[in-house]
Amino acid sequence: MNQQKIGKFISECRKQKGLTQAQLAEALGVSDKTISRWETGKTMPDLSFYEPLCEILDIQISELLYARKMTDKEKTVHGEKSALNIFKTKSQLQTFAVLTEILIFIGIIITITLTKLLADNTFEMILTVVCGCFVWGFGLVLRVKIRKAISLTV
Repeated sequence: MNQQKIGKFISECRKQKGLTQAQLAEALGVSDKTISRWETGKTMPDLSFYEPLCEILDIQISELLYARKMTDKEKTVHGEKSALNIFKTKSQLQTFAVLTEILIFIGIIITITLTKLLADNTFEMILTVVCGCFVWGFGLVLRVKIRKAISLTV
């Protein structure tokens, strides 16, 4: 994605709709400076703005990302590619979800079992419990993030 090209495309589509930066900003609930930064290519719109921006400008998201108007056939081809990429991404996330469950399990084993087997003194016991809890906690954080990402790809 080329930010400058996308910004120029947003500007062109806005002008074709007869909107000022201030009007587009008001419709999206952002400042006109934000619109200016998008149009100059300094920043990209947040993902949450893609759909409303495209609705206002009467374009499809694929057109926004490719920074050009497309024929119906091109839209279909790019839409199918996007859908395929979503399925691949969801499959990869589900694989990571399984690995995260294993990570949580390993963290629990470290915390409970290895503490009893390896720790000879209080310091070693605390160190083993902390390491196990870290692995376990890290796995839980990943699990939450992966499940959230999976729900967004549905």
